[in-house]
Amino acid sequence: MDLEETARKYALKNAVEYGGECNPGAVIGKLINETGEEPEKVQQTAGKICGEVNQMSPEDQKEALEKYEFDEKKQEHDPIPDLDVEEDEEVVVRFAPNPNGPSHIGHARGMVINGELRDKYDGKLILRFDDTDPVTKRPLEEAYEMLPEDYEWLGYKPDEIRYSSKNFDTYIEYAEKLIEEHKAYVCFCSQEEGSSYRSEGEPCPHRDTSTEENMDDWKKMKKGEISEGEATLKIKTDIDHKNPAIRDFVGFRIIENPDHPVTGNNYRVWPMLDFQGAIEDHEMGTTHIVRGKELRASTKRQKYIYDYFDWEYPDVRYWGDVQISGFNAPVSGSSLKEMIEEGELDGWDDPRAPTLRALKKRGFQPEAIQSFFIDMGVSESNVEASIKTLESENTDIIDEKADRYFFVKNPVRVKIRELPDNIETDLLLHPDYPDRGTRDIDVETENGEIELLIEKDDLQDGLVRLKGLCNISMDEDDRSAEFIEGDHKKAMEEDADIIHWLSQDSPEGTVCMPDGSEIKGRVENTVVDPGEVIQFERFGFVRSDNGENGKFYFAHN
Repeated sequence: MDLEETARKYALKNAVEYGGECNPGAVIGKLINETGEEPEKVQQTAGKICGEVNQMSPEDQKEALEKYEFDEKKQEHDPIPDLDVEEDEEVVVRFAPNPNGPSHIGHARGMVINGELRDKYDGKLILRFDDTDPVTKRPLEEAYEMLPEDYEWLGYKPDEIRYSSKNFDTYIEYAEKLIEEHKAYVCFCSQEEGSSYRSEGEPCPHRDTSTEENMDDWKKMKKGEISEGEATLKIKTDIDHKNPAIRDFVGFRIIENPDHPVTGNNYRVWPMLDFQGAIEDHEMGTTHIVRGKELRASTKRQKYIYDYFDWEYPDVRYWGDVQISGFNAPVSGSSLKEMIEEGELDGWDDPRAPTLRALKKRGFQPEAIQSFFIDMGVSESNVEASIKTLESENTDIIDEKADRYFFVKNPVRVKIRELPDNIETDLLLHPDYPDRGTRDIDVETENGEIELLIEKDDLQDGLVRLKGLCNISMDEDDRSAEFIEGDHKKAMEEDADIIHWLSQDSPEGTVCMPDGSEIKGRVENTVVDPGEVIQFERFGFVRSDNGENGKFYFAHN
């Protein structure tokens, strides 16, 4: 089945399920998952086919749908991995971000999978701040509050929150034990010299320094008698290891005046992530780790520390890299911070940002993000995904909840003549849930005439259906129209456009788009709760800002 035929299959199914009108967003995600075609091509095809399907009568849609078959079987495998768990063992997993910003979509996979593992095994989930790099990934003070909030919003409240930076005394204690056991040494090689020795598989001149001299130099590092960049503490491994990255690695470095948001300037020797993470996982009792396959070398380095202390290393699962296209800003906390500081973004919840806060602001539901990553599973294969798939997951959740309203962008006035005196609107809040009630738009006529607002792009000559109101014959040049007898079926039979409209006294509204632009127009004069997600018909799903200022944030079609 080619792309267009597959699109028609899902477009018809969506239209039949939702009152005769297909939503392209619901079709796009299915097409990307099933066909593997480029998102841009899928989007164009879905738009074209959905347009054709929406011109069909509900009866014709149902008849056309009958020729297609659907596999209704549920997914038979559990995408959440089975862990090797001993009897009576408590599963302890952790999500360990660097707090240099709030959670973004790149974090969400780890947040979801570890949260699901905790829930699956009734275990313990720890949110650990890996905040011991005040130079290249400087912690952001407000991120310490943002990250737990993000995690709880996503649906997984951590059982414990740990600050790695609060455990310096523990790291130093273990470092000194390694020095005493001749498993660590103070190295005075420059970065270039150390790299050269590792590449050649040669020990540096300081590797066999005595324990007493190493301890003396270590104390000098702590006291400030050795300057930043002059020395490091290295962990001994196998100098002949086939991977140079595993050979004697740096465990501690000197950082003068780190001005850390938690520890200030209390410490001069700072653990590298592999050392800090190894000690933390042991102290926390971590039993299982799920991490990117690019961290295999970290696992091997950390195992040396575990072996030296006769500890059992956690069970590790790896996943491949994930690239998610469709965002208007990089998936990088440091890059986003820079853009905010330079005024390119308005904050961490700017609709252009790939942060969870921005997705929440736009109307994405946490359940959609959960499903997106659960379906992705845990595989070492690299994954290329599109935000369109996430949008499809979100549509599945919000479509039945979102009431329908009109938003007229670029409005123009059209005078309609010869209207009957008793004309009324017939607009449901939701086509599939008539019990929710109807919407009222003022259509009070004067001498059989009324001026209404339509979108400039909907100006045309000929028969047009004003949705929920009446059929009209429009004259594009003088922006006028005459009432025509007949219902929506008559309009569909004559292949007429069905357009939305508003009364001329409708309030102004603004929709903030994911690319940073704003679309201004008029909105229905109704009360929408702050944070409520609704659908502007023929436009897309949006989230109300505060319910009063006429500002909305675009989610997706």
